[in-house]
Amino acid sequence: MKFDYDQKKLGKRIKELRISKSLSQDELCDKILDFDSHYLSKIETGKYSTSATRLIKIMNALEVTPDTFFDCEHLASENELDEMVAQEYKKLPLNKKRVVYRQIQILNEYEN
Repeated sequence: MKFDYDQKKLGKRIKELRISKSLSQDELCDKILDFDSHYLSKIETGKYSTSATRLIKIMNALEVTPDTFFDCEHLASENELDEMVAQEYKKLPLNKKRVVYRQIQILNEYEN
């Protein structure tokens, strides 16, 4: 399984979830202290990317889990998913492995 990062798709997903929660951009930004609606608009349209930390803030404000956010609930069993992630991780260069490791740490902090 290959994971392609697409800013526009990510932004579209944020917008879909925001609308499904009946929130305006301003209302969502009120829940995220360091966001303004201009910045959120740029993320939703794919013009800006965002960090893992900010993505977690968005998920918290939308009150959704990472599985829901990334629409992963339909994926394989936990063991199969572990194997798919491990296979993709092995393909990464060292600098990207460090980024993945830090993002995992951030997600673990989010869960605890």
